Parts: sequence; structure tokens; C-alpha cells
Amino acid sequence: MIIVVLLEPELVRASAMGDTTDYVERVRAVHAAPADPAAPGDPGDLTFCGMDTGRMQRNPYKAPRPGATWYPPKWQSKVCSACDRVLAAS
Repeated sequence: MIIVVLLEPELVRASAMGDTTDYVERVRAVHAAPADPAAPGDPGDLTFCGMDTGRMQRNPYKAPRPGATWYPPKWQSKVCSACDRVLAAS
């Protein structure tokens, strides 16, 4: 099974000065989705936890060896627990 790692973005208010407010984009959660059978490098429509993949950003991470985590280690604190449970059970 090919797994596509996806980053769920969110906008966070960085500052407000006068009439303007600045926002920065950061990662809310890291999800996994099965690859689209018609385009294996692209995710299917839904993540393993059932979220729409349309607004998520694809991450190029591939596990370096069997038994390694499906997600990049730097995002460990942001991993979707539902996606992780589904993948651990498969």
C-alpha cells in the first residue's frame, strides 16, 4: 500500500497593528491517505481518519526503512492519532 503524508494547514494570528492583522500558516496536524489508484503519487479523496484531502499539502516523506514511522519525525507531536491507529492496525 502506498501512503501519502499530508499536512493540514491552519492560519494563526501573528499580530494586529491598527487596521491590519497578520496571519501565518502553520501545520495543525499530519495525516495519512491512501494513494489515488489512478495517480499513485497523489492522495485519494479522504485521509485514513476520513478528512477531505483537497486543502491539505502533500509532504514528500517516505519511510526510510521497514518499521520506520509513516510520518516525518519532526512532525511527531502533530500526528493525527486516528490516522496513526488505522495504519498501526494494518
